[in-house]
Amino acid sequence: MNVVPGRRAWLGIAIAVAAILGASYLIARTPGDVLGPDIVSATPASAPGSEVNYTLEEGRSAGDVAADLKQLGVIQSARQFELLVSLMGVQDRLSAGDYRLKKGSPTALVVDELTVKDSVPVQKVTFPEGIRVEEMATIAEKAGFGTAQQFLDAVTNAVPPSSIAAMVPPAGAVPGYRLQGFLFPDTYILPSGSTDAQLVQLMLQTFSERYSQTLRDEASAQGVTPYQALTLASIIEREAVIPAERPIIAGVFYNRLAAKDLIGADATVQFAVALDPASVAKYGYWKKNLTIDDLANKSPYNTRLFPGLPPGPIANPGLASIDAAANPQKTPYYFFVANAKKGDGSHVFAVTQAEQDQNIAEYGSP
Repeated sequence: MNVVPGRRAWLGIAIAVAAILGASYLIARTPGDVLGPDIVSATPASAPGSEVNYTLEEGRSAGDVAADLKQLGVIQSARQFELLVSLMGVQDRLSAGDYRLKKGSPTALVVDELTVKDSVPVQKVTFPEGIRVEEMATIAEKAGFGTAQQFLDAVTNAVPPSSIAAMVPPAGAVPGYRLQGFLFPDTYILPSGSTDAQLVQLMLQTFSERYSQTLRDEASAQGVTPYQALTLASIIEREAVIPAERPIIAGVFYNRLAAKDLIGADATVQFAVALDPASVAKYGYWKKNLTIDDLANKSPYNTRLFPGLPPGPIANPGLASIDAAANPQKTPYYFFVANAKKGDGSHVFAVTQAEQDQNIAEYGSP
């Protein structure tokens, strides 16, 4: 493996700095006299944890980077990071780029990693919230992770982490991909040459971490299973545009579920229609203008025809929609309609059918 010039030198400096801090500790009355209350040991008390993505953007100061890394859990002390950067004289040598960093890493090693450009090329791919597995496959192909079919094959063959295995439906239980909803939308950075299988496995692991046990318990408190909450989150993701409206829309859906009524979400009809490859070829995965025949589709995913939740997620939701499904806003609202006057994706909410009819007349059709 090639070593980037200067890497060993910086590590040597880091060791020297550690020695200086140690000497300072012996002279001072307490460690706080050297670095203040934020001092941490050169080696963390616990072993380095899971990896996280971090993009160091051009123009970011050492203080900015330190704050980012502290928030991500990569380092324990932002102040110590800044001090090491200053003592090593590398304030202007922090290298912009995409990194995979381990939580709880020794600060000196993190400084060294960010000041010497990683010699290993990486592949980067970003998946937006609320898209289907099939759409993710196309994005992965464009990012250089093999063909779309290889991604889909990886999804089919993936073994879910044990932490979420009980949530995943058995093969054949739902149409399409049983991992629909479980591929967490995010930006992923892997070493160049990584396979689709490795990408899918990382997405599943990220989902397991982000849909935490706390969120699953909160979802169960709403009277649904974590999988049902995930299904509802996928509908919220397709229906909501304004972030603040997600928990309100979730509350509306829970009110309808409690009444054993129709959820009535067009996004579920779109999913049902797209189960037909001929429709996908003509209209894509999210048919914009639904017809009377579409609304009469006999698929159990059609929540305009069948009450309750559909059999499974219709897309892969982000954390905000999952949180909304687990923590809905309690309101008397039973209806909502897109505000066509504003045209910003916001909705107008109503309690009664009469209010809904008035809102439709004033603000536009749903």
